[in-house]
Amino acid sequence: MEKEFKTIDEQIELLQSRNLHIENEETAKEVLLNNNYYYLINGYKDLFLNRKSKTEKFRNRTTLEEIYSLYEFDRKIRIIFLEYILLIERKIDTYIGYEFSKNYGHKDYLIPENFNNISKNKELIDKFLNDINFEIAHQYKNSNKMIRHYLDVYKYIPLWVLIRILSFGKVSKFYSFMKQKEQNNVSRKFNIKSETLKVYLINLGNVRNICAHDEKLYDVILKNRINTTNYHKKLDLIKIDDKTAYATRDLFSIVIILKALLEKEQFNEFYNRIIETIKELENKLLSLKIDKVLYKMGFPKNHKELINL
Repeated sequence: MEKEFKTIDEQIELLQSRNLHIENEETAKEVLLNNNYYYLINGYKDLFLNRKSKTEKFRNRTTLEEIYSLYEFDRKIRIIFLEYILLIERKIDTYIGYEFSKNYGHKDYLIPENFNNISKNKELIDKFLNDINFEIAHQYKNSNKMIRHYLDVYKYIPLWVLIRILSFGKVSKFYSFMKQKEQNNVSRKFNIKSETLKVYLINLGNVRNICAHDEKLYDVILKNRINTTNYHKKLDLIKIDDKTAYATRDLFSIVIILKALLEKEQFNEFYNRIIETIKELENKLLSLKIDKVLYKMGFPKNHKELINL
């Protein structure tokens, strides 16, 4: 069925017909006018729907303000997560740049032989290096001052400069293609295994993109599952059969990754801000308990204990 254009007044009528309480129509018009209806309502309505209704109806007492509060909550946590993921990104850039340059110098280092160029990786590495060279050319053409300076003056770009223009996704790939010994030297900085760090970087890159592109975050389900950690065990997040674990693909799994990779003071600052933002949302909910939101985020009831582990 085609989706026809609806005026703001028609949107309000539709919401009211679905049992959504509109306390102030002028405020509602402003909210709907300034925020995309599809993204706001369709993106954040699920927790507020009456599951027993055969047609789409909201739970009793649900207000537009509540849906907007969840929408705003998601926006605020995106900002917080992005800020601390960027701290890790800078750290990873530094560790990789140092480790790789230590072994292969500051020029002519982008050759397959300097990577784990086994047969199954060869084609992927060749494509990856072509992508990096394309990015360099693109940045030069678009007058990136750092890139232009090094190429014009020195005819090469040291990795510690180049890595700052690469996306988190490309840096993650760079790490995955490094030789095992060098991967180990980087992952050892975080006291975790190289395979663990690979998955952590992929998932952080995915969440970084969600945050940067203003997409819905709170109920994210990630493609790559992280292995259970001591944090999972201490918070009792592992099922009895030990086969299925919680907090491995949801937003709380990202919290655990940040716990593993950030400095203690940085993580405590990050998590206290998240807890405070959750409290703000709880105070604005009428028809819904905060536990429902936390469940969708993958946050266990004892999630606050993580800060002291």
